[in-house]
Amino acid sequence: MKILLSILLNACILYIITYLLWPNSDQSIQAWIILWCNDCAYNSMDAIKTYIVWWIILGIINATIRPILKILSLPLFFIFFGLVSFVINGMVLFIFTFIVNNLLLIEGVGYEINGLINFVIAVAIFTVLNTLYSLLFFKR
Repeated sequence: MKILLSILLNACILYIITYLLWPNSDQSIQAWIILWCNDCAYNSMDAIKTYIVWWIILGIINATIRPILKILSLPLFFIFFGLVSFVINGMVLFIFTFIVNNLLLIEGVGYEINGLINFVIAVAIFTVLNTLYSLLFFKR
């Protein structure tokens, strides 16, 4: 149950990141996050199907790779007072982008964050929202 809740909450986080960094032609904001799918209007059915596939991939990454990264970075976590979680979330987002674009190989489907600053903004949003849902839902 905890893994399913984690997948759903990370799905919401990915949706929020994409919503916040979506291009806006009215305000001439360039594309920070680029979605590749057949009909990539923000709430189209193809975009929603693409999100579902991505949510599953992100959930698998969070259930398998993230705990390994946390264990390996535990000494650094104490030295840098928890700021390593920002780096771990960046690695998770990078691995997710790599898997979607290079390993999954679904025709016309992709996810790209343009530029280092935009990647840092996406990781910051990802870290803050991950921390919030961890504090709210997984208290011990």
